[in-house]
Formats: sequence, C-alpha cells, structure tokens
Amino acid sequence: MADLSSRVHDVFFSNPVLTAAGPNVGTAVRLREAVVGGAGGIVTKTVSMVPAKDPRPTIRKVSCGGLLNCETWAETPVEEYLEAYREVKRAGVPLIASIGYTPDDVRTLGRLLEKEVGPDIIEFSTHYTGKSLDPLLDVARALREAVSVPVWMKISPNTPDIEELAVRAAEIVDGFVAINSFGPALDFDIDTPKPPLGSTYGQGWLSGPPIRPIALRIVYQIASVQPKPVIGVGGISSGRDALQFLMAGASLVQICSAAIQHGPEIYGKVAREIGEWMDSSEYSSIEDIRGLYMRNVMARNARSGLK
Repeated sequence: MADLSSRVHDVFFSNPVLTAAGPNVGTAVRLREAVVGGAGGIVTKTVSMVPAKDPRPTIRKVSCGGLLNCETWAETPVEEYLEAYREVKRAGVPLIASIGYTPDDVRTLGRLLEKEVGPDIIEFSTHYTGKSLDPLLDVARALREAVSVPVWMKISPNTPDIEELAVRAAEIVDGFVAINSFGPALDFDIDTPKPPLGSTYGQGWLSGPPIRPIALRIVYQIASVQPKPVIGVGGISSGRDALQFLMAGASLVQICSAAIQHGPEIYGKVAREIGEWMDSSEYSSIEDIRGLYMRNVMARNARSGLK
C-alpha cells in the first residue's frame, strides 16, 4: 500500500490533501467536518484585523463548471476562531492559519496566533496586496520577522512576474501556495440577465475546474525556479487532479471549491484515489511522484536542446 505521508518543514502530514482557505472552513463546524472528512492538514479561512463585510449573495455556480464568489476574508473576528483552531490542534492535524493583508495586519495577527494557538504554519494571502512585487515582499518580511513558525506565501494568478516573485520571496518565506482564485470574472443567466452576486456589477473571483490549468502552470513555474515547497490549489476535485499538481512539483495540495460543492468527505476521497492510483502504478511514496512531470520536461529539453 502506498505511503501518502510526508514531512514539510518537519511538520508531519498523514496525506497530501489539505483544505484551502475559503467558505469551506469558514466556521468551527466546518473546521471539525474537514478533520473528520480526512483532510491531511487544515488551512483556515483567511482572517484580517478588521472583519470583512461582504455583499450578498456571495457565491454561485457558473456555466463553465466552477464557482464565482465575491467574498473577501472572514467576517468573524479572529478572537472568535481561536478555540476552533485549538480544537484542530488537539485532533492532531496540522494547522495552517491563513491571514492577510498589510504588513501591520500580518505582524499583529501572526504574533497573536503564535501566542494563543501555536499553528504549525502561517499562510498569508497576497490577494488584495496589489500587483507590484515590493509591497508583496514587504508583507512577507513583516510576517517572517514577527513569527518563528514556517511562513507560506499564497500567490494570486494576477501577479505579473511570478517567477521573479518566487525567486525573490524564497529568500524570505518557507513555501508558496499557488494559486488564489482568478478574476475578476463575470457570468450570468441570459434568460434572467441580472447581477448574480452582490458586488457592483455581479463580478467575482473564479475558482474550481476552469482555473486548474492556470494553477498547474504556475505551480510548475514556481517549483522550477526555486527550492522551497509549493502547495498546489485550484480546481482539484479528484485524485487524478491532485496527482497532476504533485507531478508538476507540488509537495501538497489544497481543496476549496470541490468541498463547497460535494461536502467535506472530498478530502479523504481524493486522498484515497491518490493512493489507489499509486498502488496500481506501483509507486510507493509521494516522493516517488513529486516533480515527475518536471523531470520528464527537463529530460526532453536536454535531448532536444530546448531551454
């Protein structure tokens, strides 16, 4: 039987399938359900110093097969999540606390969470930090200087030069999460052509299967230019999807949209499907397949003289 476990920053993950920050982990109940559902690690919904006030409705299915949402970050103050975070820790599942967005925000939240909860890793979102690289790196430095636990940078697909950001940020952070949702995007029903979301003209952030090829490309890019772990997220709903990310260079994967659509059992289901494929293909560990696509690309390019 294939061994799905791995260690990242000396944190033990029983399987590579984690939750992703989003509505799927927005309450204490959903955090507990994700643990029971078989997630190998719990990434919390992103919190910031000031709770969000999201317009309603916030989320809907779209015709291309994904989800569109206009949520920003948690509407609940971080203090109200602390006991739920501790419960995850007591369950023995790695806890990755997601925070944002300014240097002051992440510095204050990082210190608070490390003192009150002791997360295994802290992830910070760059979704609303802008597109130029220097502000993103400023946030990374602020958090890195404030906490002692490993720090992951979650990257927006709208970042203009992802490879340059990865190379520069790798000197500060301990890992990367790729990608956040894509957009803004728009979709509506032609039979009732009205704004589907509560945002200004019904726009939102696209997630789910439509963004998976974009996420795969960015995971490959980041993994190929720097040595820190990359965590893949974007449109994963099956073991085969997850295996693509692992082969593209990811160490772990995260799931959000599929959990919203199919329930928290999806985490364990995807992990089992990874194991079944590995058994049938005679791979014994995650390390055997991690970066397999990257290695094949390098071998082909070496033979053909491509760079």
